[in-house]
This record gives sequence, C-alpha cells and structure tokens, in this order.
Amino acid sequence: MTTKVRFHLANGPNKYRWQVRTGDEVEYYDPEDVILEMHNAVLRNQRGTAERILRGDDKTVCAWVECDSVIVKPRGQFSVPDVKSFCHYNPKRRAHWFNSKRQDIDNTTHPMLATFGRLIIQPEITKTHA
Repeated sequence: MTTKVRFHLANGPNKYRWQVRTGDEVEYYDPEDVILEMHNAVLRNQRGTAERILRGDDKTVCAWVECDSVIVKPRGQFSVPDVKSFCHYNPKRRAHWFNSKRQDIDNTTHPMLATFGRLIIQPEITKTHA
C-alpha cells in the first residue's frame, strides 16, 4: 500500500508536523524529533492547484511525497546523511517541486528521500561492498 508524506499546515495540535498517511491510518511526527526515510519516493503535485496558490489563492493541500515505505528514526541517534540535493516546495514561490538548481522535479522518482527538520533531502547513497 502506498504511503503519503506531507508537511501539515492546518491549525490544530499537529500544525507544523510531518503527516504520514497509509490508507486510513494517519500519524504525525514532530520534525525536531525524527528523521523520516522515504523509500522508492515520488514527488507529487497538483499543478493546477499550485498555480492558483501562486496567483494568490489561499493555500490548500496540493503536494506530497508518495513512497513504498517510511522508516522513522529518532533524531540524534543517527548521523545525518550527506546531502546530494534539497527538494523544495512552496506554491507561493513556484508551482512545482524544485531542487537546489531550481529545476522542476515534479513526479521524479528517488530511491530514498529523507526529512531533516522541515526539509526534504535527497541523501547521497553510498553502497558498501563486502
């Protein structure tokens, strides 16, 4: 079953927390407490909604990370991976996901993405050989 991860901005007790939704199950995580590893991840965006927000409409849910699985790791107990690139999203600035080079990265697939605080990073993946 696909999992969706997004940053929750609605008022209430879970404002500014990562929302992880798998089917009907929803969990929230404080970005200062955990790192979320998202495996086989795709950056999703509703472009029409994002363009309306860019033109001045109120913000609403229009982007998320879709992934096969999420591993929740307590922050502070794991080293921060080297960053290959950042994945940015703010429909008040651009109507799409964009990377550190400001390129449109909507619907791109990544072996792994991770959260670090409120950021989504594309870690440098290193393979070890036996």
